[in-house]
Amino acid sequence: MTRRRVLRALGLALLLLLAWLGSGYIGAQRACAHDPRFACSPRDTARAIRITDPTKSWAFYGRLAPGQHDRYRFTLQRAATVPWNLLIEKTDAANSARPVAILTSDSGAVLARATLAHEQSFYEPFSRIKYLSSPPVSLHLAPGKYRIEVVMHGPGSPQRYVMAIGSQERFGLWEIPYVLGAIHRIRTRGW
Repeated sequence: MTRRRVLRALGLALLLLLAWLGSGYIGAQRACAHDPRFACSPRDTARAIRITDPTKSWAFYGRLAPGQHDRYRFTLQRAATVPWNLLIEKTDAANSARPVAILTSDSGAVLARATLAHEQSFYEPFSRIKYLSSPPVSLHLAPGKYRIEVVMHGPGSPQRYVMAIGSQERFGLWEIPYVLGAIHRIRTRGW
């Protein structure tokens, strides 16, 4: 009899967990947020962060000292228009170090830059954080390989940054626990 109760309790717990994950999955399909990832800065060319699908909405969180770099890479199989910008938290505005991002083709040609020279205020409701943002850039890219380098310029101490790329808001079922943990990390300023 006790074994039967334990199995029922486990079955009910599993059913509730699946219902919770399922509701999170459905809600995440309508999400208005980037998929957060952490750069573990600095990142050199040999350890460049691979952006698996630049059309998906991503937010890469990094922290660099002036002169340090983070490098990213991605490949497009077909032409795409991809939004791209840089952000810093408004609470970090007193730090004079500022990120600059440079997009290059596989041949090394500079295609675009993102800077905070003409910063705009931006409130991100998913994390409930106020940011200073570069003007958004729409990258019209042909199929090919691309690299992005984020470098911290200016005097100042290490500065946190966010590089946002892509626009398709979608999360997979198995990404939901990671995203929930990442949101907690972002809100507690642990990146």
